[in-house]
Amino acid sequence: MPRLARALATQIVIVIVLLLGGLAVHVYRTHPRPARALVERELRGGILADGEHVSRMVTVFRRRPSDYFRATRGILALTDHRIVYVGIAPRDIMGPEDPVPEIESTDFPSDTTLDISTGRTLLGATRALVLRHGGKRAVFGVADEDWQDAQAIRQEVESRHTAQRTEAARLRREAQIADSIARAPRWHVVERGQALSSIAAMYNTTVEQLRALNKLESDRIKVGQRLLVKPQT
Repeated sequence: MPRLARALATQIVIVIVLLLGGLAVHVYRTHPRPARALVERELRGGILADGEHVSRMVTVFRRRPSDYFRATRGILALTDHRIVYVGIAPRDIMGPEDPVPEIESTDFPSDTTLDISTGRTLLGATRALVLRHGGKRAVFGVADEDWQDAQAIRQEVESRHTAQRTEAARLRREAQIADSIARAPRWHVVERGQALSSIAAMYNTTVEQLRALNKLESDRIKVGQRLLVKPQT
């Protein structure tokens, strides 16, 4: 019986040693790359469109169970008209010693269809930026030392939204005014030398229509007379 217990204990120790060894290898093989430099190079080298400029940027991370909750490190970049996420996944424990970095990217419009807010991730342990657009929701963890940059992005997006809503309201008012003007009745004051036929041609109507609108018994008009040439619609 003691011999069985010793054998069992030995096996347990071996398993623990193997697990610790595997974890050590995993940590060594998947240590974080210089992600900021890599993803910035990717962003500026192929993701940004011609003439697109970055106004603000913050370092972020995401964690997935498939990566043992190790961080996929990257950036959120606010450009002229969108927010771009570029991230680099941690090294695969079973992959080659120096693999080609696995880059992932997505983008969100910075217009009013985007909802941007602050939240928490990692069971509430870390602050985050939360982006929602359509049916898509993305949470990006932000370290304390980078939180000011994250807040600057959120505030600039919200400022853009305010400006966009103000502009949309102005355009609606202008459209309403233009519609009101187009629907309003139109009048013409008769000038010297004008006849009912020339006035009809001027407004692309007929003499008969002008006579009906103004209840005229004949084509005779006088200088200074006010004629309705288009009724209100």
